[in-house]
Amino acid sequence: MSLLKTVSGAALVMMAIAIAPGAIAQTKENNVNNTQGNWAETRARLNADIRSVSEDVTMTAAAIGNSFSAELGGTSAVNSNQTNYSNAGASLNVNAQNAFGSLTATSAAIGNSASVVIKEPAGVNPTARGSVVNTNQLYAGNVTADLNLTGGNISSGNPNLGIAATAAAIGNSASVDIEGNLDANNFQRFFGDARSNLHVNMNNVYGDSNLTSAAIANSASFNATGSNRVSINNTQFASYDPTANSNINLNNITGDITSTTAAISNSLSVTTLPSQATLALNSNQQNGAGTYANSTINLGDVTGSVTATAAAIGNSVSVSNLPK
Repeated sequence: MSLLKTVSGAALVMMAIAIAPGAIAQTKENNVNNTQGNWAETRARLNADIRSVSEDVTMTAAAIGNSFSAELGGTSAVNSNQTNYSNAGASLNVNAQNAFGSLTATSAAIGNSASVVIKEPAGVNPTARGSVVNTNQLYAGNVTADLNLTGGNISSGNPNLGIAATAAAIGNSASVDIEGNLDANNFQRFFGDARSNLHVNMNNVYGDSNLTSAAIANSASFNATGSNRVSINNTQFASYDPTANSNINLNNITGDITSTTAAISNSLSVTTLPSQATLALNSNQQNGAGTYANSTINLGDVTGSVTATAAAIGNSVSVSNLPK
């Protein structure tokens, strides 16, 4: 009998091993707690002189005070607290001549950045349980992004992209991308100054030109898929002045030109697709900051369409939860 019990016990163990992957996938839980404080200045500077390049060119200058990124599988509880009391500055200066590929230049300065991605393992019902994400960000410094782009004779092999230039100054940024149910709380406070400065002087470009100058105090985005229930509480305060500047001179351009200059104090975006989810959203945005978007554009000999936008926004909420 003891041998029979042993064999039976072994069989049960083998059965347990056989079903273990599914069982583990269904019960897996992640707990992530992040606390970051920055009291020192962050600065990035890149000066580049580019001549006769046969492939695509990508240039990036990025200064970030606090950065948190988590990509998780399974039901998760994430708590992130970030404080930054110092300045962040990014400066990118590019002179490009005779580049036979696309030219991408990015200058980005960010006080606090938090990115959370939660995916359910294959075969698990993502709506069985919900994940919890709490983000708390305070920025009390000055964030500045400068981009100077000059040169000419840019001939991209891709007619859809000749040059792409972006200057982005962001105080607080939080993004959540999730499969499954979600309970989220976002609290952002901005007491600094955000300034983006974009200067472009280019000649003889073959391909589209996409030019962006963006100064944002607080930005939060939530994207939920495969959910039954999404609950979000959002609070954003901005006290000082986001300012976006663009000065653009383009001549002899073959391709479409798109210029966007945007200054935003508080921005929230919520998307639930496909939208079988029940959405509960409570958002409180308070802005005491002036927002300024200034753009000057001079164009000559353009073969293509031209779209230019200068937008200054105090508070913005965008919600998409449309039926299938």
